[in-house]
Amino acid sequence: MKNQIKYTEEILFNNYMVSALGEEYVHSQIPFFIEKKLCENMKYYAEEVNRISLEVLNNINGKHKDLLKYFDDFPLKKMIFSLRCSLSPMYWTRYDTFIDKEDNIYFSEFNYDKPCGQKEINIAEKCDFKGNLNKGFIERLIKFLLDISEEFCDSSEKMNVGFLIDPCHYEELHHSYFFKEIFKESKINIIPVGNNNLSVKDGYVYGFSKEKIQIILRLFPTEFFHEINNIEEILDSFNNRKVLILNDPRIIAIQSKGFFAYLWDLIKKDSNTLNEHDKDIIRRCIPYTEILDKENAKEVLQNKDRYVIKSSLGRYSEEVYIGKSYEEDEWKEQIRYILESKKIHIVQDLINIRQEYTYGPDYKNRNTPILAYGNFGVYIMDRKVEGYLVRWSRELLTDDNYTWMSPLGKDEYPLKIERSNIINEEKRQEIYEELNEELSFKYDFTGAYTNSNEYISLDKMIIKRSLFNEIENVGSKFCEILKKIYPHIQSNLELFGPILGIPESLYNVVTKSSISKLCALGRIDFVVDNFGNLKILEFNSETPAGIVESIGINSILKTRFDVPYDNPNENLRESIKSTLKNIIEEIKKNKSVKNIAVVTSWYYEDIYNTKIISDIIKECGDFHVIFGNIYDMKVKDKKIYLYGQEIDAIYRYYPLDWFYYEEEMRKLIEPLSVEEYLINPGHTIITQSKALFAVLYEIVGREVLNNDEEAFIKKYIPYTSLEKDAILSNDYLAKPYLSREGEGIVSNFETIDNDKDYIFQDRVNIKPLRMNVYSSIRKEEKFQFPIIGAYIAGDKVAGIYTRIGEFITDVTAKYISSYIE
Repeated sequence: MKNQIKYTEEILFNNYMVSALGEEYVHSQIPFFIEKKLCENMKYYAEEVNRISLEVLNNINGKHKDLLKYFDDFPLKKMIFSLRCSLSPMYWTRYDTFIDKEDNIYFSEFNYDKPCGQKEINIAEKCDFKGNLNKGFIERLIKFLLDISEEFCDSSEKMNVGFLIDPCHYEELHHSYFFKEIFKESKINIIPVGNNNLSVKDGYVYGFSKEKIQIILRLFPTEFFHEINNIEEILDSFNNRKVLILNDPRIIAIQSKGFFAYLWDLIKKDSNTLNEHDKDIIRRCIPYTEILDKENAKEVLQNKDRYVIKSSLGRYSEEVYIGKSYEEDEWKEQIRYILESKKIHIVQDLINIRQEYTYGPDYKNRNTPILAYGNFGVYIMDRKVEGYLVRWSRELLTDDNYTWMSPLGKDEYPLKIERSNIINEEKRQEIYEELNEELSFKYDFTGAYTNSNEYISLDKMIIKRSLFNEIENVGSKFCEILKKIYPHIQSNLELFGPILGIPESLYNVVTKSSISKLCALGRIDFVVDNFGNLKILEFNSETPAGIVESIGINSILKTRFDVPYDNPNENLRESIKSTLKNIIEEIKKNKSVKNIAVVTSWYYEDIYNTKIISDIIKECGDFHVIFGNIYDMKVKDKKIYLYGQEIDAIYRYYPLDWFYYEEEMRKLIEPLSVEEYLINPGHTIITQSKALFAVLYEIVGREVLNNDEEAFIKKYIPYTSLEKDAILSNDYLAKPYLSREGEGIVSNFETIDNDKDYIFQDRVNIKPLRMNVYSSIRKEEKFQFPIIGAYIAGDKVAGIYTRIGEFITDVTAKYISSYIE
């Protein structure tokens, strides 16, 4: 991304934005992606409602004349709605659109009279990313005005368009300059004019007394037309089709918020002025609305949190009153004031807006993850949706002084959560306990709860086949690169050991390893970023968790819920078995192997994961497998014993560096240094270290890797360094070299521990997914971040382990079964 300050400066100059305090916070460079189905619904309902609205407007003096009673009188209202000329083409409008918590689309208001946002959409259009919703917007904006102008003027010469603004509104002045810029190579000449700059001569409109104006394109509100000099003559000229006004001033009827109440009154009366299809469209996407009066005010007072009140002709979020933001006494007083004002107000069901997870820029050139409410502007020209924008706010009411924007894309995200169809909560709990019981008996599983939180989700993570294929290919290619690199590091530990954070006492253990496999069982952690790009976060090549869950739960839930998708872990157990058998055979080439210790610390999760490894090794040959606590291992005459029996080979579910950092384990270092014991070999600490990613970037361009391998690293591994250098993004994470389970990872917003060794890695903006999270006391819908772990048996992808949790995944993460679509 560009430096945020420089990016802001480009926007200010190239898009004629207004410079103001806090300008660097307004435009995020990180796109927000709307789900494909919601995007399609936005487009469909907006175009349908616009069609209905224009049909009503076309009959404003006929069967829909009652609409005139639903918004306040203003100077010239009678004259405007007495115009006999046909309606002008509808050049532009913007619908303020919200997504509720049930994923329904609702329009809260229509901006037909003077919609802004074109500059902001153009900024988003310039962002280069797949799925950009605004590609080609400016081209369409220019073309449609040209089409309208050429049809009206019937001229091949330059056409003057007066861009009517209130000069006191600085933003509108900038808007006129922007339009002048984008039309400068066209047949249209944009002339910015204010309310004092128009005159009429011989029935024609002139700007600054000399420039004949064929079309008035206005950002000047209809109800304030009386402030325009010579307005009655201008309207006469318009009525005689000697000038075209865009949008038509009569469009204020469907701009007014009273229009919503009018439409709902037609539905309540079962009026034949709307057909059943159109009534259904209104029910689906326009919140229930009434004109506020003394009768319904009683309900509004009693249930204030359900309603919002708006002035029928209010603008800029002014005269909008959200009940839940008031105390009872304040609300009562506000209602009294509104009723006494005699202005028409509507009362509308408050949309239960869902929060979105997005990013906001800050003054330190960082992008802050933020939960916010999105006010989506759906931009319509004539009859078609042609653009989208979003204004983010931390509060329900969008405040122009505290809002920011981001580019918008249509989501083609290759991951989705599919909820299991369970009748009710009681049945869900019953299924969960049955699953827990089955796992306990089959696998000695004791991890169904993390404190009071359920660890297992009964929902399903559905992975697109194309993404799964990419994970397999990338996983295998990454292993090839590591197999090429780690022997060089292994033979030069004096140089690389300190860089990777490997204790010097373990060097001989690492170099002693002669196993040809990259690892016995490891796990590459993948994420998918906002753009749908696959990234590698780390490689846990020593102690990957989730083995029981991936083998057991995936299979059980597929059967229980009749899941129609493929189980990626169907052959995981066999792949592990084959790899372990091959490694044991390699060890047997140099020594006799009879007693195999499968050991771990006695942490509950480690026990059942190690136990299933123990069971698999028992199937690998005629061995005596001893499952036990690693702290019970003894050393006598440089030989290793467990529970009185001499050990020939060890599978350790225990990090190699802990043999050094835990003093009681140091006794094992000497025998491990002189004899091959480890089934998950000592060299796996090299690939376990997060600093290896920094080493990979250091050797790029040094002729160690070929061009394809270097391109692979740049594409799939976030930039990683040992120091904060000039290449590192301002959005980064600092990770301790050998940390696990997210422990010790800090973001660029936090203070790092100077006593620890960190690598610095560009933050991947993972797209979170909504899911229900359960505890023993409640259910919550939360944003959770999926980490797709690809098990590596030997050097091939063997299965998938998906956990989903907070932005930095830690011990509170949940397991969710994954299936391939």
